[in-house]
Amino acid sequence: MPDQKIHVLGNDEIVSMLGLLGIEGTVIKENNEFLKEFNNLVNDPLIIMIIISLDLSDNLLDFLIDFKLNRRKPFIFYLPDIFTLTRDSENLFLIRIYESIIKILS
Repeated sequence: MPDQKIHVLGNDEIVSMLGLLGIEGTVIKENNEFLKEFNNLVNDPLIIMIIISLDLSDNLLDFLIDFKLNRRKPFIFYLPDIFTLTRDSENLFLIRIYESIIKILS
């Protein structure tokens, strides 16, 4: 079986930091670059996990939530920005997933 990979999409700092741990990554500078790279990774059968550490638009967050709800592979992990001094007490991404689960169960 070929080696399976984890890939990170994020800013320079997070890609460099996780690169020190041996995780491949792509620096994303603009939201329009994200979707193209994300789709390339999703279609790569060796990619088992994508770590996303970006401040994404609401439309892209909705896209990721829909992806996570409808596909099991690759696993998508949305990493909050670890370089900010202040954090929101609630994560918008998790709130939207929770709301989607409530709709499914209702």
